[in-house]
Amino acid sequence: MDVVRIRPAEEIQAAVTAALAAHSARIVAALPAVEIEHVGSTAIPGALTKGDLDLLVRVPAERFAAAVATLRDLYAVHQPENWTATYASFADAESRDPPVGVQLAVAGSADDALFAPFRDALIADPVLLAQYNALKLGLDGAEYERYTEVKRTFVEGVLARGS
Repeated sequence: MDVVRIRPAEEIQAAVTAALAAHSARIVAALPAVEIEHVGSTAIPGALTKGDLDLLVRVPAERFAAAVATLRDLYAVHQPENWTATYASFADAESRDPPVGVQLAVAGSADDALFAPFRDALIADPVLLAQYNALKLGLDGAEYERYTEVKRTFVEGVLARGS
């Protein structure tokens, strides 16, 4: 049973920066002209993290299927139960420091709108970031499934306020 450990993102920033550069280069080499964004807690100054790097790869709708196939060759399929017609997720099975997740979304889709707006809301609002950090501290040591459930509810609430 996996449990989540929370820590300041600054503790792993050097490793995150190196992994971001390496994985971005790897993805762009295989999928030229895609947009890649650093999303997730390690992209938010002052945020607490479970210690992973999340990348968002954005593609036009007509390139989505081909991008899924290409990323399947580079990464392991992750959480296929969450996949939609405009979203797929992958993980690097070999990355540990930090673990790396790759989210693929059709640019402009509802799935695409889940990532950067949440990150940007936390960057722009110190009170919201403090609430998020408190939520994460309260989940330190929690089972991964509980962590993702509680976090999802928080994210949905933040995004609903921005709509």
